Amino acid sequence: MDDPQKIWGDYYDRIKRRRMAEAGLLWAEIEAAGITADTAFIMDFTHFGSVRGDVDDLARQLSENYDTKVVARNEPSYWDVKGTTRPDGVCLTKAQYLAWVEFMVDVAHSYACVFSDWTLEAPALGRSFRSAHLDAD
Repeated sequence: MDDPQKIWGDYYDRIKRRRMAEAGLLWAEIEAAGITADTAFIMDFTHFGSVRGDVDDLARQLSENYDTKVVARNEPSYWDVKGTTRPDGVCLTKAQYLAWVEFMVDVAHSYACVFSDWTLEAPALGRSFRSAHLDAD
């Protein structure tokens, strides 16, 4: 019989590898758009989970630095944590951005949730960069 902890651990490892690969692909798009060190990004993101208490706890932790809300998904017994830096923008280096994605994956995992997607909007460039269209598999 398979060990459930190992199965979950393997699942989260795959999610982390996928999100980090997506982060690299998205940063390449951002660089190609001509960002500079002074480009401010408005950051929006989504996590999901199937245990309402865990989702609420994740939202509470993230609310220390972001505006967050919990919303029901279309699938029964699943909830999203939606978060944003709006209306504030954040300037990021590539290293800071990759560290942010890694943090989001890890903090979601710590609450048995999944970091699913994010958008970086650069108002000065009139551009939005979305992870959801990427397929890093």
